[in-house]
Amino acid sequence: MNVVWFKRDLRTEDHIPLAEAARYGEVLPLYAAEPSVWGAGCLSARHFQFVRESLEDMQHSFEKMGGSLYTFTGEIEDALEAIYETCGGFSLHAYRESRSEAEVQKHTRVREWMTDRGLAFHEYEEYGAAGKNAKQRWEAFVRSEAARMPSRLFMPEKIPDRFYSGSEKLKSLAALGSPIKFGQQGGEAQALETIETFLNERAASYLENRSNPLQSTISSSRLSPYLAWGNISLRTVLQKTSIKIENCDNLFPVEQLTAFMDQLKVRWKLVEGEVEAISELCLHDETPPLFDKWHEGETGIPFADACMKCLHKTGWLPAKYRGMLASFGIAVLKLDPAACSEALASLFLDYEPSIHTEQMKKVSSKVVNPVKIGKTEDPDGVFIKRYLPVLERVPVKYIHEPWNYPGFFQLDYQAPVIDLKKAIKRVKKGTEGKNKPSDSEQLSFDL
Repeated sequence: MNVVWFKRDLRTEDHIPLAEAARYGEVLPLYAAEPSVWGAGCLSARHFQFVRESLEDMQHSFEKMGGSLYTFTGEIEDALEAIYETCGGFSLHAYRESRSEAEVQKHTRVREWMTDRGLAFHEYEEYGAAGKNAKQRWEAFVRSEAARMPSRLFMPEKIPDRFYSGSEKLKSLAALGSPIKFGQQGGEAQALETIETFLNERAASYLENRSNPLQSTISSSRLSPYLAWGNISLRTVLQKTSIKIENCDNLFPVEQLTAFMDQLKVRWKLVEGEVEAISELCLHDETPPLFDKWHEGETGIPFADACMKCLHKTGWLPAKYRGMLASFGIAVLKLDPAACSEALASLFLDYEPSIHTEQMKKVSSKVVNPVKIGKTEDPDGVFIKRYLPVLERVPVKYIHEPWNYPGFFQLDYQAPVIDLKKAIKRVKKGTEGKNKPSDSEQLSFDL
């Protein structure tokens, strides 16, 4: 019997472990919802909601193959032990881990567990074979053939009692935070639909609008959560984009998709990068009350607050403003970097450890002015008023600095928690001569 262990690869198309396992005989597709993963750290209820939606979608795909996806609540080693006791010997198939230190360590423990029992663990590279020449690796990866989805699966007769078909039983597992109503829905079908609408329609204004706080919801690809949770493979996105570029006509500017391809290449480089703890950044003075104001979008700085409210509500925000929130919290408000990093990670629906940590380190020392950015990107305050309705009737003249509005104290809105201009001036004076990130360095990969 061949067990396929699903983690952040929640799809059936272009899935190498599934395709290979199906060649050897009976297949048991397995997802283990581990309390050690979902009970602490950066993963939250919104992530688990997305995962459950993805598993539900996968179940439909497996049923079409004559099979079923099985889920287990508990640690993966306990799941493997249950299989061993019920079915005897088996082989395990999974993608090799590289996203975070914790996931790499877990993968190593599983490998040792299998080795101790004389069982085969087949590990596969998701982003191409390891090697020193990144250019050659990239070119080989783009040209590589996608794994074919099995047309039919043969399931084992015996299934451990604690395994359940589908994801319904996973609802009992408690994750931190609350689910969201307005986030993107998880699932392979949703991912495939998203890439098609982007390549055929929405990419036409990709470069012009991907940083616009409102228009970016349409013009950016919106593929980042599907890539982060593996609803679609990076190779599939690359190859579909390449085909579209080759067949573009004069009505669809090639430069839009070429820029998107460049972003995909950067993502490919980052996703396998070594993960370092964000706590290695120099620590600032932690002030819990001020942290709460920042985290809840109640700092009295409208554009920053609107961005945070949007993130809480939808789980998504253009990369430029994610970086702004991180920089504003860490560099300007002097909040603890590790606390800010974990808070933002728990809100990003597309949170991916290796990308998040690397980008956090780049933007944390960058000094930003949310008022200045807001005036440039949201001059009429349309975005601000959408997420801060309390400011709906404030004239455009005052929308970015409502404390100057004559009727400010009649508004139910927080006064600024700091004197922003003085705080930024003080920070800049303290960082003179130090290396600073460029304006192009942003937080996370919203694509």
